[in-house]
Amino acid sequence: MTNDVTRRAAGTVGRLGFAGAVAGGLLLGQQGVAQAAETTTFQLPLMEVSQSWGVPAYFSLFMTATAGEEPGVTSFGVANPPPFDGNHVLDSSVRIRWVNVNTGAWGVVDIPVRETAEQPCTCAPAAVPVQTGPGRIVALATANGVAANVSSGLGTSMTP
Repeated sequence: MTNDVTRRAAGTVGRLGFAGAVAGGLLLGQQGVAQAAETTTFQLPLMEVSQSWGVPAYFSLFMTATAGEEPGVTSFGVANPPPFDGNHVLDSSVRIRWVNVNTGAWGVVDIPVRETAEQPCTCAPAAVPVQTGPGRIVALATANGVAANVSSGLGTSMTP
């Protein structure tokens, strides 16, 4: 009877050990699985004043940070481009100052806020990819070009 109990216990322990090894392998293997890109809209919008044919125009722009397309890369873009008025000379861009609080890396990038084609466009320009490194990214957006800054946009996101 003792051999029978010992064999059953050994079989149970063996099955539990195998199941634990499989579960551990699945958990450890998760790092190799690609994550889907995640877009974060800045928590505070950029507010600026520009002009169109001499008439002042007030804009509230929400900037975005997209992470996960490539490791260590954050793509900055605009969620709601201002309307195209046909005057490409006065089109402005946004200057984003970013810092990776985990690594201390930082940088500045200028991104367009609307298409500068001669035809009206309600689409946003392509986001600009930046090598930020993995970690928590904090970004400050200010008006650039002919626009005047009313208040800066602020956002934070995580980059894998």
